[in-house]
Amino acid sequence: MSHDTPKRRVLVIGSGGVGTMVSVALERSGQASVTAVLRSNYEQFVQNGFEIESIDHGKLSSWRPSAILNAVPLADPNTPFDYVIVTMKNIPEVNNIPKIIAPAITPEHTAIVLFQNGLYIEPPIIAAFPTNVVLSAPTFLGAHEHNGHVVHDDHDYFHVGAFHNPTVDSAFERAKLEEFATIYNGSKVVDANVVDDIVFYRWRKVIWNGIFNPMCAITQLDSAAVRRFGGEHGLIRPGMAEMAAIAKADGYDLGPGIVDEMIDVTPIELSFRPSMLVDVDKGNPMEVEVILGNALRVARAKGVQTPVLDSTYRFLKLTQARLLAARGLLVEPKEVPKVDLI
Repeated sequence: MSHDTPKRRVLVIGSGGVGTMVSVALERSGQASVTAVLRSNYEQFVQNGFEIESIDHGKLSSWRPSAILNAVPLADPNTPFDYVIVTMKNIPEVNNIPKIIAPAITPEHTAIVLFQNGLYIEPPIIAAFPTNVVLSAPTFLGAHEHNGHVVHDDHDYFHVGAFHNPTVDSAFERAKLEEFATIYNGSKVVDANVVDDIVFYRWRKVIWNGIFNPMCAITQLDSAAVRRFGGEHGLIRPGMAEMAAIAKADGYDLGPGIVDEMIDVTPIELSFRPSMLVDVDKGNPMEVEVILGNALRVARAKGVQTPVLDSTYRFLKLTQARLLAARGLLVEPKEVPKVDLI
């Protein structure tokens, strides 16, 4: 983008650790004006901003984006949002993402960017917004927010691609994708890498996310403890092998060394607490369906046998039911219903 090009208007929905650092990267590019939507931390953010310690951006005190709101705004036809970025957790039992973001979307104009976990999370967005570009960005950005203090301790590096919307011109999709990456990379300290097939990278992420996350949440052990106490060879590696088999049946061969590679991503010396375990710690519902459920739906459609993942999913659903019930979001049935696996 040239210096004469107006700043792109960006709405970021979900300003925890990841959402805040996405907003920082965009604002510091000098090419975007960010409006952040916050809920639980809105008042504190308005009064004090965020205290940020970032491996990429350094220390930022009382940081704020261009605008802060406590609800998703209605799109202004005169100044529509160019990009709506979703960083909030994708939990269908709790929130309907298309419904939440709908007020801010201008048909044929706004590109929707999903900085969320999960597999095949894009089709429901395309179904709800058939004339809009949908970009997908499975990030590994390590950032956590607590009481207005954000610690960002892992380099902001991710792949971003267009999830093809058959009713949108491919050239237009590509132009929006490349423009977004250019804006995001404008600060020169982050790395948004444009790719042609983002589903490949979502499968790569779910190899790790779909195994370690559920195993840690169910057992309430961190990533190192699960391995030390015998889970690596009995559950983790077999589960990853099953996930790789699903990906291959779906047309994505991740290579013979993918299990070793994903095991090595989190060294046993690093006692890492994955997001699902953090959710259990806090009593929050987890991203069960988009991370593991969607992968198993692909397995059923492709005829792939997944005994380890099937059992993991059943136990994870029980844990999820407990979390939902504690929040008053699930009523215990009077009779136990007969249900399919998924």
